[in-house]
Amino acid sequence: MAINTSKTLERTSTVLGAKCEETEKNMPALMAEAGCSAYDCVTTSIPMIPGSRDDVVFVGLNGVRFYFMRGRTISMPEPLLEILKNTGVV
Repeated sequence: MAINTSKTLERTSTVLGAKCEETEKNMPALMAEAGCSAYDCVTTSIPMIPGSRDDVVFVGLNGVRFYFMRGRTISMPEPLLEILKNTGVV
């Protein structure tokens, strides 16, 4: 059995990269599942944290999970951006 250590797991995106892509592809369905049928999208960037290997941001809305990559310009629904602003991520 292989154990992930800091040497084998360079970045969070190694494990969660596919979830970020899935979030992007299925955004309308995920937002509908979270109870938000009407929303506007905003183009934003989630800043990288210098020296951190945590390059994925998790946002939860009404029990639905969303994953976004740091350091990239992304289109994000306003309710999710509001959560990130209120928690100090953005």
